[in-house]
Amino acid sequence: MSFDQSIENDLKWREAELVSLKRLAITAPEGSISRRSILRAMWAILYAHYEGFTKFCWDTVFDHIQSEGIPKRELSENFSLISMERAFKDLRGRMDSASLLRFFGGELSAIMAEKAEFPEDFRLKTESNLWPNVFERESSRIGLVCAELDNHRARIKTLVGRRNEIAHGNGVFINTLNEYSEYENATICLMHDLALRTIELLEERSYLAERQSPNN
Repeated sequence: MSFDQSIENDLKWREAELVSLKRLAITAPEGSISRRSILRAMWAILYAHYEGFTKFCWDTVFDHIQSEGIPKRELSENFSLISMERAFKDLRGRMDSASLLRFFGGELSAIMAEKAEFPEDFRLKTESNLWPNVFERESSRIGLVCAELDNHRARIKTLVGRRNEIAHGNGVFINTLNEYSEYENATICLMHDLALRTIELLEERSYLAERQSPNN
């Protein structure tokens, strides 16, 4: 399956689940405990899809590059640095002069010639609380800039904050379906923007040190 189809399919099933839950909420009497409980659950699930889809897009980028078997030295600086994180971590554990000389005298060149890999421990992190600043910081590490984040930053911040309150069992309630929908629309807009930016990055092969056309 192509990366663009994979991203589209992942987004579709998440949206379908949110639509299904909204239909369930509509059937519950307005103002009832059932309606309020469903809205709380929907809020938590909306956040889960926001975080889950973001991580899916990030990982799709890394998985695609890794599958191409590209040497680290042929990647743009940001991706090359991420692929080198394990080697840098090992180096930090042996900072004596002899180790540094070996690393910069020969090991570095050999490592840069290896095919790029992106172990899970060194990939982008949602930190289990994907605040707008975390989304922005981590996405920018691989050149993903989503304009929709600035359009909906306050709503995304509220989404994360209320989700945390719900997750900790606190009595935070979403009053109406319209209130929920406002935040769902903002979140979906950001997710769509992320999908487009991810596909664009991969199609243009912006992860290479020197841009190459797909036919090269």
